[in-house]
Amino acid sequence: MRTDTDAATVATASRGSQTVVKDTVLVRRSLGFLLQDASRLMRRRFIEEAREAGLGLNRSEASVLIHVFHSPGLSQSAIATYMDIDTISLVRLVDGLAARGLVERRARVGDRRVRELWLTDAGRASHDDIRRVTARVRAQALSGLGEAEYEALLDLLSAVRGNLAASDADAAIDLPPAS
Repeated sequence: MRTDTDAATVATASRGSQTVVKDTVLVRRSLGFLLQDASRLMRRRFIEEAREAGLGLNRSEASVLIHVFHSPGLSQSAIATYMDIDTISLVRLVDGLAARGLVERRARVGDRRVRELWLTDAGRASHDDIRRVTARVRAQALSGLGEAEYEALLDLLSAVRGNLAASDADAAIDLPPAS
């Protein structure tokens, strides 16, 4: 997605490299860029750490397991909503997790069309490994921040999320606790 700041960078490119560098720095200091890039880097670092730990999961698969751990019996469509992905994409993730024996699908009592997800013993064991990997990534991401700064960061991000969720019914849903 192109922003006004991106347009300014393109428009001033012909005025010299100094202006382009300045405008690029402005883009990289914007809220949207920093949130997206920090998220991208954390996902990348999770994959690296998970590979080193022999976890064999990507961040999306780990996210499914975390959601199911915190809310056993959650429907596939609810998890897709929480993860902001299409149901078919979630189904593919769950197919892979089920094939590896980490989750199982069960028909919901009273509505057999709804497929609930439950962790297997292996899935519960994987959750502990995910938590360890996530803790290492979080520690690296927050390196150099004190406890007060960390709490302030969480408060500020919660306020931003709350502001946006107030006008978005899907975002206003209560998410299972994070790991």
